[in-house]
Amino acid sequence: MSHLAKRLGVAPSALYNHLDNKADLVLLIQDALVSQVSLDEMDRLVEGKLSLGEALEGWARSYRRVFASYPSLIPLIAVTPVSEAPQTSHMYDTVAKALIVSGIPEQRVISVIVAFESFLFGSALDLNAPADVLDAGEATEQRVWLARAVDASKANDQRAGVSQGDIDDTEAPVNIHAETPFQYGLRALIHQTVALVQSRM
Repeated sequence: MSHLAKRLGVAPSALYNHLDNKADLVLLIQDALVSQVSLDEMDRLVEGKLSLGEALEGWARSYRRVFASYPSLIPLIAVTPVSEAPQTSHMYDTVAKALIVSGIPEQRVISVIVAFESFLFGSALDLNAPADVLDAGEATEQRVWLARAVDASKANDQRAGVSQGDIDDTEAPVNIHAETPFQYGLRALIHQTVALVQSRM
């Protein structure tokens, strides 16, 4: 709070005219970020204009894009209750409605949301990791398999032509090797979620 007050050019006591404590500030930050996550695809799903898979992909990509811009806030926001954050509550309510309307069993909706969110937080962090975060260094007897896997993955990205421009309107330099695992994980989550509807038919 002292650091924020200094940045704003006010006394720390002035902040408490608007906030009771640091937790209130975190809720405001959380709401400001979450309000940037697009819910258009979820609304269109409810209207019958998009498939479940398309809606999940659009929401997931927007979610990752927003939080990739503020990776240092993820550990704080991930554990902050949402009940006092109206924009955040609205997002979860909209997503829950869309999932239920699309045929996801109500008892599975929270599992779906939390699974996606866990994956998206990790993917947002991965975008900000150094591109060589998993490099094993020189292949040795202790890490020959990791070295092989990393080399093969990078070669695959080069063959596929993965580049900075492929990563959801992100302007800042990012770890381009995060995109292929993101696409793989997102497809798996979408497939598993769509299967919940198909199993009811």
